[in-house]
Amino acid sequence: MSVGIVGYGGYVPRFRIKAEEIARVWGEDGKRMSAGLNVHEKSVPGMDEDAATIAVEAARNAVRHANINPQEIGALYVGSESHPYA
Repeated sequence: MSVGIVGYGGYVPRFRIKAEEIARVWGEDGKRMSAGLNVHEKSVPGMDEDAATIAVEAARNAVRHANINPQEIGALYVGSESHPYA
C-alpha cells in the first residue's frame, strides 16, 4: 500500500474587506495599518461558509490537483484551530 501526499489544494473565500475598514472599526489609522502589515484587504467567508466548508473546498481542489478518483482515498485526517462559527 502506498501512502503519501500526491496533491494539494487551497481555497480562498471570494469576499473581501479593506484593511482600512478593519482599522476604522478598531479606531486605528488604516493607512498606517496597511503600510505596516503590507496588507490592503482580507478575504472573509460568506454567510454560508465556515472553517469546515472552506476545508471541504480545499480538499476538493486537492483531489482535482492530484488527478485521482476520490473513491480511492482510504482515509482523511484533519486538524484545525479554526472551529466552525468561532
